[in-house]
Amino acid sequence: MQTVLDTLRLCPKALLLEGEAYEEMRASASPLVKGLILIVVVGVLISLVGIVGETLEWATTPSFDEMQEIVWQGMEEMPWVQQIPLEERRAVMEIIRQRYDFGWRIARLFAPNPLNAALKVIAIPILLLIGWFIYSLLAHLFAKLLGGQASFGQTFGCTALAVSPQLLNLANLLPYVKVGVVVWAWTLVCNYLALKIAHRFDTGRAFWAAILPLIVLALLAAALVAIGVAIVSALIGGR
Repeated sequence: MQTVLDTLRLCPKALLLEGEAYEEMRASASPLVKGLILIVVVGVLISLVGIVGETLEWATTPSFDEMQEIVWQGMEEMPWVQQIPLEERRAVMEIIRQRYDFGWRIARLFAPNPLNAALKVIAIPILLLIGWFIYSLLAHLFAKLLGGQASFGQTFGCTALAVSPQLLNLANLLPYVKVGVVVWAWTLVCNYLALKIAHRFDTGRAFWAAILPLIVLALLAAALVAIGVAIVSALIGGR
């Protein structure tokens, strides 16, 4: 328990880009284990807070069915609908209604749901761990190619502290408050500082060590999308 508290104590400093937090993690006896614990605890914490926020959103969000019908009724009364010849209007509106209903089905996937929020208590820590491991592994490899001085554990420990911006998601306790883009950008800056301190880098090498893993992941994602599109196109074309 004391190890968890000691590690969490570094989070506010890491969040505020204080180098001593990363230095302390680098010098610790087991930075990789501490980093692992830190990410799990932060993931569970923001998930629990998210349950409260999402439940409040769910309780205060109007019924989707009612909103769907109200908007549709308004669309039916629009002037452009009345200008469609009566003999064609029914067929045209049926086509529009199909697409309209499909859009609302998609929207429901993003609707507040306390059950989905509860499932995130498991999903978010796992996703954070996977993201941390993949990014840190790539960052360590690139850092070593750039002449970095940190061990495997020191890299992983310091980059684990870069999860600290996730604490900004505690703002999700308030319904309808989202800080996703801010967290992503701040995490990148924290990773830059983590790698700079862990590997004793200058500014240039720290920048490339932090950004190259993202470039590789972006290229990999683009390749997977291209392969998926090619497979779907081939299946459709083969019919």
